[in-house]
Amino acid sequence: MQFEYEITVDDYVACQLLYYKLSVGRQRIVKRAVSWTILGFLCIVVALSEQVLNWMPILLAVTGALWVYGGVRTFFPARYFRRIYPSTKLTGKRFFASADQEGIQITGEHASWRVQWAGVTLRAENERAFMLHSDETATIFMFGKCYLTDGQQQELRTLAGTTTK
Repeated sequence: MQFEYEITVDDYVACQLLYYKLSVGRQRIVKRAVSWTILGFLCIVVALSEQVLNWMPILLAVTGALWVYGGVRTFFPARYFRRIYPSTKLTGKRFFASADQEGIQITGEHASWRVQWAGVTLRAENERAFMLHSDETATIFMFGKCYLTDGQQQELRTLAGTTTK
């Protein structure tokens, strides 16, 4: 099976969210966010309870506010991924993919990757895209479903063994 594709901002965000949830885990994300938020509020409370107003309580309150912001922002990773997409320089880049029983080969403008299916450690799909991750190459392969026919999508599911998330 062969196909050509681009990685749009929506495909990028969808695949990064799949990877984020599969690699870190939803419960761990929530625990981390809640921990940072609580620590931030604790810093703010301690800073506000100081009787003397000097630099230390101000710095502690600012640090606490940044931790609260970071904790709350963890609940909204899509905004972060959408914001960093332009820095990836993927806009308008075309890739060519070839998949068979052995594995998958991706060819881009300046590089190519060949990964056997055994080397793909995370496989998933959602309504928008397929996501494959290889620890060997430390790469996330993203394929928007709009670039694949229904038959190609089914073949990729079979070859990669993806699960819908």
